[in-house]
Amino acid sequence: MIDDGLATTTVADQRELEATVAPILRRAFAAYEARGDEALALNRAAHIKYLSSSLSTLSSGFITLDASRTWLAYWIVHSLSLLDAPLPSPPGSESVRAFLASCQSPSGGFGGGPHQLPHLAPTYAAVATLVSLGCPEALEAVDRPALLSFLLRMAVPAER
Repeated sequence: MIDDGLATTTVADQRELEATVAPILRRAFAAYEARGDEALALNRAAHIKYLSSSLSTLSSGFITLDASRTWLAYWIVHSLSLLDAPLPSPPGSESVRAFLASCQSPSGGFGGGPHQLPHLAPTYAAVATLVSLGCPEALEAVDRPALLSFLLRMAVPAER
């Protein structure tokens, strides 16, 4: 961590985390060097299990990411796709679609969670998630005229 001289709880927590993780990383790198390429392997089944369970319920530790729920949906759905794993049922694509629809503002765009103000970043995440679901019904959740209106309101006017 860059020492900028600030003594805050966040800085103390970051240093504590780094001190905890550093020995684990040193052991992992030493094991990798000792065994070569075979030391690192993706535990596909464990990742799929974690992602699948996280799609419907997140632990209380994720409460601070409430405004990032559209991003969490994207990362989970996209990760499952990269792992060539189906969406778990439940919740299934209809539940994901319904959740994202609840994040959509009547004035266009998507908030990070239900009833949150729309913003470009969660709008991108929500639409990308709906596209990643790979079914026409998912895209029907998007109010396209309202989305276009939102995007035009967010656009920087062209210089004349």
